[in-house]
Amino acid sequence: MKRLHKKCHAHARSTGLPCKAKALANGRCRNHGGLSTGPKTQAGKLAIAQATKERMAAGQLQAAKEGFRRWFNAEGHLHLRRLARIKGNNHALQQIFLKKLS
Repeated sequence: MKRLHKKCHAHARSTGLPCKAKALANGRCRNHGGLSTGPKTQAGKLAIAQATKERMAAGQLQAAKEGFRRWFNAEGHLHLRRLARIKGNNHALQQIFLKKLS
């Protein structure tokens, strides 16, 4: 037996056709009134802002590390080796290579 799902049936202004998406418990789909509209209180807004800030910071740090790895593997290690030779600081070069390997 085929099970029928309730449809949203919100009408589009541009075409006038009803939405054919599956409805949620409130009778509308997620595009037409089914999802949360976000926090209303100041405390809720601050909590969302802090969580977003932490999530974005972690993503940016990961992207920066991945970019450094690509640069290092492509030609960066040669550039760093030249700089270490010029400055005569072999200890710094060893530290860079040890960090790369870990």
